[in-house]
Amino acid sequence: MDEIIKIDNLMFRYNDLFIFDKFSLHIKRGDWLTISGSNGSGKSTLIKIITGILKTNCKIVIDNLELNNENLFEIRRNIGVVFDNLDDMFLCETVEDEIAFSLENLSYNRKQIKERIDEISDILNIRKLLHKSTNELSGGEKFKVALACVLSFKPRILIIDESLSILDNNDKTNILKLLKDFNSKGLTIINITHNLEESYDSSRLIILNNGEILLDGPPIKVFEYDKVLTRLGIKLPFEIELSIKLKLYGLIDNIIPNIDNVVDKLWE
Repeated sequence: MDEIIKIDNLMFRYNDLFIFDKFSLHIKRGDWLTISGSNGSGKSTLIKIITGILKTNCKIVIDNLELNNENLFEIRRNIGVVFDNLDDMFLCETVEDEIAFSLENLSYNRKQIKERIDEISDILNIRKLLHKSTNELSGGEKFKVALACVLSFKPRILIIDESLSILDNNDKTNILKLLKDFNSKGLTIINITHNLEESYDSSRLIILNNGEILLDGPPIKVFEYDKVLTRLGIKLPFEIELSIKLKLYGLIDNIIPNIDNVVDKLWE
């Protein structure tokens, strides 16, 4: 499997403060990567660099194109980003206009726009919202609309920057199932979050600290470094903490990221 993002020896600083110093990260096509870390670890800065919002002289390759001014438009048309401040993403009066605007910017014709709006609104179950003002939407509805805007143009990379936290548990469960389906069809996902429950379906979990990759691996393996995570102020989900304690006492063999499965294992 080839790599869709390649970052090697990234150097980046604000004024005299280094955020990244010889930082490297390769992401395989079709991966679901969760990035976590304490505030100031470099998570959001990394996303702004990948999307070309922040400039750097270091070589970054995205989907086989070097990130530079010449390739920036082509790169951005293949990256969808849902930022943490959803209100800043909306410019139009209605939800339908908002989704259409995303497609118009990429030169879709009217027939294609209508087809994509119909398709994505059915997938996300937001057809009833199409004629509403974005100002009338709840937080969860705003997230779904923002996600519809970026998925409508079928990006190869989806970046979610701290915005899943706005969803209630039921909506989040449904959205994560939907993302799992998109990921299974080849969409590369990068989710920035403080909530490690959102990493359960990830193929890879990275913990950043002071601009460095401190931990990197499948989520279950990263969870084993619970004392490191605690020192960084990263809260482990309850079922993970419980699994670690039960494993310590020899009651289960592995960390189990599901409370019902933990109970079932204890009853065996």
